[in-house]
Amino acid sequence: MRYGKANLLDLLSLERLEQTCFACEAFSRRLIKNHLVNPRAVVFKATAPSGEIIGNIIGVLKKERGILTGRIFSLCVLESYRKGGVAAHLLRLLEEEWRLLDVGQLRLEVGVLNTVAQRFYIRHGYLQTPVILPGFYRNGTDALIMTKCLSEKKTPLVETPYLSRANGIAGPFKRLPPSSRVAYQNHHP
Repeated sequence: MRYGKANLLDLLSLERLEQTCFACEAFSRRLIKNHLVNPRAVVFKATAPSGEIIGNIIGVLKKERGILTGRIFSLCVLESYRKGGVAAHLLRLLEEEWRLLDVGQLRLEVGVLNTVAQRFYIRHGYLQTPVILPGFYRNGTDALIMTKCLSEKKTPLVETPYLSRANGIAGPFKRLPPSSRVAYQNHHP
């Protein structure tokens, strides 16, 4: 398996991969292209010996309340290559890239019913926040927010623009002390 940064020459292969992995939630060609040319975005790919792109991860950086935050938009691996460490390797590449840029926190959304992805992220140090994003996906499914601190000095910042079912309130930003974070043992790997 070969790993590296994707570029515009990979656009059609990345689009096919998205469509295969996420039938109704696949990113459009235009959105993938925007990520490939955005200087604040990074797209890593996994390529099989045949030359086929069999996995990718897409992340974008932004400042949230003064903390450089990396948001994972998509992580997908063809089903026949799952459970072989491809998703974990892609995730590690993205995290290493962002560590070098002094990113303080990582964040992602994952479907409430996607327990396989939730367990994957928990195994890699992500914590589930109490925030639920109602109707986040096109099919109406809610999403959870999961975060990971890359810097031990920083407490995860949780954006709560929606009603949080865990505490019944909506609000701007809150810092959750470590004791209030919830990680259940039960997105897109």
